[in-house]
Formats: sequence, C-alpha cells, structure tokens
Amino acid sequence: MIFLCIVNAVVAAGSGFFAILAALRPSALITECAEGAGVLFYARMYAAKAVPLCVLAAVIPFLATGPVAGLCLLGAALSQALDAAIGLGRRDVRQAAGGTVAAVVHTLVAVLVL
Repeated sequence: MIFLCIVNAVVAAGSGFFAILAALRPSALITECAEGAGVLFYARMYAAKAVPLCVLAAVIPFLATGPVAGLCLLGAALSQALDAAIGLGRRDVRQAAGGTVAAVVHTLVAVLVL
C-alpha cells in the first residue's frame, strides 16, 4: 500500500509540474498557436485549479483514510480522465497517456483508502 501511495504522490506531483509549466510557458506544451493573452489566461486558470488538486491527491493518502479521502482521490482521477479525453480529442498521445496513467493510479489508491 505504501508503495502505491508513493507512486500516487509522484504522479500527482508530475501533473502539478506540468500545470505550472503550462501556466508559465504554454508554448512548451501546446503545438498549436500558443501566443496571446487568452492562451496565457486559460493556462493560468487551469493551473490555479489543477495545482491544489494535485497537492491534495498527493498528500491525502498519507493523512487520511475512509470515504473523504477516497472521494478526493476519485475527484482527482476524474479530472485526469477528462484530461486524457481532451488529449485523445487533440490526438496528443502524451496527454492521453499521462492522464490515463494518473487516473488509474488515483483510482487504485482511492479503492485502497476506502
């Protein structure tokens, strides 16, 4: 269980890293036109929501068990699954694969802490 919690924390930290990277330099992650105030605005809005969720997903298995911890992790898993779906829609294999792996890991840990 502790190994999976550590993997979960690493996956969440990686997601948080990419959210911060997108907020600071959107062109590093998007291949289309990444210029303009609108792109930067939405990248920062994404990071403003993603980073706290990543921190929560990373630490909650170490701090709590039960339904609240499980629901927090399932919320993070849903967020990652939606990111993966967006990646599939854009034909971005990296985004789809990363989101899928994170969603699976968060879901497994959620089941274990319930």
